[in-house]
Amino acid sequence: MRKGCDVLWSGLPNEKQKGDNLMRIFVDSPVPQSPTWSRNTILLPFLPEGRGTRRLFTAVRNALLVYRVAKYGDAVVFGDTYPLSASVYGLLHCLRSERPLIVRRDPLAPAPSHSSFWKNRFRQLALSSVDFLWVYAPSVARRYVEWYNFPPDKILVLKFHHTLTGFDFPQPTRGDYIFAGGDSQRDYATLVKAVTGLDCAVVIATRRPPPKHLPQNVEWQPVRPEEFRKLMAGSNFVVLPLDTSRGTTSGQQSYLNAMALGKLVIVTDTEDASYYIENGVTGILVPSGNAQDLRTAIEWALHNHAQVDQIGKRAREIALPMDQEWTFSRLLAFVQGELRKQSSS
Repeated sequence: MRKGCDVLWSGLPNEKQKGDNLMRIFVDSPVPQSPTWSRNTILLPFLPEGRGTRRLFTAVRNALLVYRVAKYGDAVVFGDTYPLSASVYGLLHCLRSERPLIVRRDPLAPAPSHSSFWKNRFRQLALSSVDFLWVYAPSVARRYVEWYNFPPDKILVLKFHHTLTGFDFPQPTRGDYIFAGGDSQRDYATLVKAVTGLDCAVVIATRRPPPKHLPQNVEWQPVRPEEFRKLMAGSNFVVLPLDTSRGTTSGQQSYLNAMALGKLVIVTDTEDASYYIENGVTGILVPSGNAQDLRTAIEWALHNHAQVDQIGKRAREIALPMDQEWTFSRLLAFVQGELRKQSSS
């Protein structure tokens, strides 16, 4: 059922050819680690959106491609790789009387107060065409209902996944340093403040520029993906300092990877992360932006190795089964179920 990019331009089955029992599910991003998803979806040959004025032209091109190939009885699933393309297509989608099913992964929209009026209006119009919005936690769903008046019955809450499958992760060991990493929505200023003066080494792997002054126990550097994985696997435990002040959500991949490796994770997010981590049982949650609470949690972890090991073991049992196949096979089953409902109505 999977088609190559060239087929999309010359050989896609039309409405008469595809038959009543063939459900075409178009996607904008591949998930090779999920065989079930890969076998049952058709990859769209999208161009990278890029930046600047060219981004809009590329997004329009991508949107027109979907408009051309996806018909009634099909489904289109947008990830978060091409957000503008998905939004432009959402506006085109409103013009059709018989339209494909749209599922969009969009858990990162900020609170309206953090965007201009026109950005908020554009986002609302684009989302109005979505049949189902995939978010990573019930708290994210509540924010979409409150901020954008999005219908709650059109929200699919489905957990994210770790990305250990398909990559060469080193055997986990306990090192003598604390690891923190990533770029999206990170609050490293709070982490640096929390660890200043502590008798422990801290390695921060990020492409963000470092602050002018770092304490002697903090090492800050960009690293390659394989080095990132190695540092995480060899750490004492992992800290994910997240900035939740804008209402966006992030960090699930990083703390699920750490949990699946059997690491204790300390996450500065008591709302969204609580859907994945039971505080004190499979990880430690502290309020975002609170350096003193974060320092207290780190000091506890440095002096309670037996409890840290127990939490890491429980975390691994919970997180390890949650790979890409786990998530995307569930997403596929949901989309196929909605297509069957559509075909029978």
